[in-house]
Amino acid sequence: MHLVLVRHGEQDYTLTEGRGFPGPGRELAPLTQRGIAQAEAVASDPRLKGCQLIISSPYTRALQTAAIISRRLDLPIEVAFDLHEWLIDTRYQNRDLTDTLAAIHEASLCKGVRVPEAKLHWEGYDQVFQRASAALLPYLSYHKVMVVCHAYVIKQFYNPGHIPHCGIVEVEFSEDFTWPGYIERGKRQESR
Repeated sequence: MHLVLVRHGEQDYTLTEGRGFPGPGRELAPLTQRGIAQAEAVASDPRLKGCQLIISSPYTRALQTAAIISRRLDLPIEVAFDLHEWLIDTRYQNRDLTDTLAAIHEASLCKGVRVPEAKLHWEGYDQVFQRASAALLPYLSYHKVMVVCHAYVIKQFYNPGHIPHCGIVEVEFSEDFTWPGYIERGKRQESR
């Protein structure tokens, strides 16, 4: 199955952080006006031509992006819960950007794989891949699907480095697809 992985548009955390939402409450953040424009623009990208379905993360920023693209391309949307963003705290107690940056730092020191010495409770990148790939397996009967999700999820399938908002990464996916492993920040993965 050909996956067209689309990162969501730019999100606006001012509402959720302004209200002090901790943990998963922060994920209710909608798109900014710029994020809406990004979603509108990516809908005309020729790489989306031929997609039969949009599969979306359940997080607001991804769903809003998927809804905009769906409206423009007249494609159905299905939500796959396990396409959600990387969990920076599996206890759901993260509070703010400081907690996020601490988890990113420790995960990078551990090459994205949980180790007993880890002090924080982040989800291993290999675990992100396992849940996201399992969420996509039911769609293998499709030839080409668009997946609207998050940079950390996309990078578990192919890591080109920085993925901009509404950036696109394409991969061939099958039940035999394996996690490409952790890629150092700023380094590019060779073509598969």
